Amino acid sequence: MKLKEIDSGIVANLIDENKEKLMYYAHILAKANARARLTGSDDPIEIFDVHVMDCAMALPLLPGNAWVVDVGTGGGLPGIVWAICRNDLSVVLLDSIRKKCELLSDMIQHLGLKNVQVCCGRVEEFALSNFERYDVAAARGVSHLGILLEYFSPLVKKGGRCLAFKGPRAFEELREFYGREGKLGWSGLEVWKYDLDERELFIFTWQKSRDAEMKLPRRVGIPEKRPWWR
Repeated sequence: MKLKEIDSGIVANLIDENKEKLMYYAHILAKANARARLTGSDDPIEIFDVHVMDCAMALPLLPGNAWVVDVGTGGGLPGIVWAICRNDLSVVLLDSIRKKCELLSDMIQHLGLKNVQVCCGRVEEFALSNFERYDVAAARGVSHLGILLEYFSPLVKKGGRCLAFKGPRAFEELREFYGREGKLGWSGLEVWKYDLDERELFIFTWQKSRDAEMKLPRRVGIPEKRPWWR
């Protein structure tokens, strides 16, 4: 498997063009952490350097004028970062915890973002009413890689793609099902490598090339209890 390199020049330009708003987001996210644990830090500088910068690395991988769903968004990472930097995107922030969703709605209002909406619910239930609606489904810091592929499949239209932010341990997860993801309609795996804050990080992407061979979505909780590849 050959690792691909992200165009860091595109990332740097988009960050420079939107730095003031991205930093403001980091500050309001830090304040929101006092009310609900949305991300691992309440220091806005650390949030910017670690979390905002990480999310921005995927910007060159997103198609133009795309409908995007951020699964398990937490504090809006990566969805809010993408919406700030790319006003051609229409972004849905999906989370199952109502308190987080309320805080996300407040943050979006403060940021004045018109291309973002918040949906509160479990991904399996959300997929029933949003079947194959999105060009891109993404997640950062959420679940096993194989389970993410099941979550993403019913959300993404054929010809769309999914993105998963992961660390080096994801290659162990990948080995559990590699070569069988066609069962969910996925093909064309690409792994994008980048370094951030002395950490080696990766974005795993697949294309939705055909219908899944199994009926999706399954009931809430079943993807974790009975992984599709076992």
